[in-house]
This record gives sequence, C-alpha cells and structure tokens, in this order.
Amino acid sequence: MKPLALLSGMLIATTLATTVQAEEISLTDASAPYASRSCPLTHHIAHKTALPADCRCGTNRSNTGGIHVCQRPYEVARNMGVNIGKGPSFANYYNAHLTGGFIDYANNELIASVQWDAGAESKGLVVAYNLDDWSRRFISGDAEDEYGHKVIAEGPRFFELKEIQPGIDGFWYGFGYEQGKSGGGARIFRINPKTGERHVIWQGRTADYGQCPSGRKTIRRPSQQYVQYTQDVFTVDPKDGSFLVAFSNNKMGGTGLARISPDGSQCDFVTLSGRRDDGLKKGRGFNMRGPMLGIYLHDGKIYTHSTGEKTFFEIDPASGDRKALTRRSPRPPAWRRVVWDEQRKVFWVSGKMNSVTVTAYDPALNKYLVAHKTCGKKSHWGWFPLCMQGPMRINSLNYGPMWLNKNTGNLIFGQDAIGIVEFEPETGNSINRSF
Repeated sequence: MKPLALLSGMLIATTLATTVQAEEISLTDASAPYASRSCPLTHHIAHKTALPADCRCGTNRSNTGGIHVCQRPYEVARNMGVNIGKGPSFANYYNAHLTGGFIDYANNELIASVQWDAGAESKGLVVAYNLDDWSRRFISGDAEDEYGHKVIAEGPRFFELKEIQPGIDGFWYGFGYEQGKSGGGARIFRINPKTGERHVIWQGRTADYGQCPSGRKTIRRPSQQYVQYTQDVFTVDPKDGSFLVAFSNNKMGGTGLARISPDGSQCDFVTLSGRRDDGLKKGRGFNMRGPMLGIYLHDGKIYTHSTGEKTFFEIDPASGDRKALTRRSPRPPAWRRVVWDEQRKVFWVSGKMNSVTVTAYDPALNKYLVAHKTCGKKSHWGWFPLCMQGPMRINSLNYGPMWLNKNTGNLIFGQDAIGIVEFEPETGNSINRSF
C-alpha cells in the first residue's frame, strides 16, 4: 500500500472509531427513556448502567437542568411538586417517612410501612409498590385525599407504624407504637392483605397479653411488672410465626430481645443482659448497652445493632449467646438496617441518622466497604468499581428501610424520608423510582 493510501485508511479508521465513541452511551439500553442524557465520562461508559437513567453525572442530578429521577426526592416532591410513579402519594403528608416493609415476590410488589403526622396525632399507612412500573396503591391505615383525612379499611389505628412483615399464615403483621401511652405503647397488628382489615393481636405491658417479667422488686403500677419494649425492632420468625421484639430499661427488666407467641399469649426471653433486681440473664457475651436498632434473621442467627457502644451483634436464638462482630468502633458507620446478599457474600448495612452511608460488610474477611468513598480501592471489592452516586449520594438522610431485590441483585432504599430509590452496586448508579 502506498503511503498516501495508508494515511487515508488510517484517517478513515480514526473517523469511524471517533464516531463509534461519540455514539457510545453509559446505559446498556439505547432506547431507555433517558438515554439521551447519558453520562459522557469514560468510567461511566466502561461500567454501563442497566437502570433507565444514569444519575452518576452532576448535570443529571443538579437542581437546575437536571432530571427528576436523579434529583433529591424531598426536593422534587416538596419543592417542585412532582411525583414519580402513578397512584396515590403520601410524599406531601406532614412528617411522613417510610419505616419498613418487605418484598412480596409472589405478587411482584414492595410492601412498605409509612408513618406520618406527629405526637398524639401520629398515623400509619401500608403502601404497595409495583416492581415493574413502580405505581403505588394504599392498602390499610390513615391517608389523605383532596378533602382531607380518610381511613382505608377497618380496624384500630396503627399510630406510629414502625414495620410490616409477612406471616406464615398468609396475613401481614405490623408493629405500631403509641407515644405517651402509659404502659402498653407497643402493639402488633394482623393485617388482611386482601381487605386491609386490622386487628390488634398483642399489646405491650398489659396483663391482657403475654408479657416478659421485669424482675423488679418494687412495683408501683401494674405496667412495671413487665419489661419496657422499644420502638425499632420487630420481625416475624418464618420458622414458627412468632414475633421478635426488643426491650431496654435496666430498671424495667434489662436490655435484650423477646419472643412473642403467634397468638400473643406468651413472651419468652431470647437474650438478656443488664442489671435486674432478680439478677436474671440469658446468654453470654457483651452487654447490649442501649436500645437495639433493627433486626435481621439469616442462617439461623439474629443480627442487630446496639446504640450504646455501636456494637454489631450476632445472636444465637437457641442459647441467647451474643457475639460482637464489631464493637466500640466507628464502624459500621451505618446501622439499623441489615440484609444478607447471597450473590456477593456480604451484609449490606444502612440506616444511620444524618449521614449518607451505606456499607457492605464481608464476614469472611471482616472488612467494610463504605459505598460512597472506599469503593474499588481493594482487590476484594472488585465487583464494586465505582462509588455510590445519584440520589443515594446527594441526600442527607438514609435512615429509612433497605431491601435487596433477589431478582435483580439491586438494593432498594426508603430514601430521604419519602422516596423509593434503586441502587445498582456494580455501577454505583441509583435512580428515583417512586414517590
């Protein structure tokens, strides 16, 4: 080939390469709704996102010129007046925030508990999100429409609805808490998923239901006979349908976890530490200083965090023994929400107040990854090359619930109080899905 022909061929090849590069986008689907707002940086294109928008670049998530699915949920809903996803919305309810829930794979829905209003007027609501189109429907509890307050389905009020979980009998079970109630602020509700009808099946610190004794010598009022239940721990044990709750008050029975029978008639200690008048303890291990925040069942063990010394506990429900996975340390920097990721063999941990923190904890290596700043720095985090970006990165609160969608491998967060955000770990991308 002559030099001129060779040069011409090189120019053509260069032009073609440039054209291909210019047309390349950071999304895997060129027909995605926001493909035209693709992020142009090389590392975004190298790690293409399967989500319908790339919220990793600042131009997409900025308040001016950005796109709603990439911006802060609270800002979009409250200040811009925009809702994402069809159906009724609680985004503008007073003091509303997501508190818990579960993924109903059989019906392809995310079932979430919501708490709104405040004090004596606090209310609860059960909301279902369709996992395909992220539309919403209200199932049970207190809501609002253009005429004001309304009640969906029959039954007693939820008050502050802290959590909802599926039972083994086809019903759902919610955990509510009435502030300022002398005696039994904690309640467990049975909810009919078809009708939304509610029934109280257990109430704390009253002889009408099964209670764990406080062991206190001096009893000045009947409720002091029983342990004082806390607000942030509730789940259903899929083995027998019993309920796990927490208690914390050394003067009222110590600190630990209790098991309520499915019919609400019996309470038994699972693990117990602290100073009680009767000296009773259950299980060996470090004391559970301060209330427990969150609870998660995995592989026959219980996982929870204490507030006092920021201890991440693994508890054997048979013996009550408490192993401290981390103790007296700033790590895990996020706590309250825990979920096991079978694909990546890590625990995801989140839910720290006033912090944008999601961590992955590798129990085999005893190492933590902080999703917004330590990603990709170590070889054992090779599956997480880019730091967390998008709505998950720019918010100031991620105290809400967290779920792992086993069908996609992505995490879903109740973010910024009222938003549902999906996070794709392999790319660091996140996107607003519904609010």
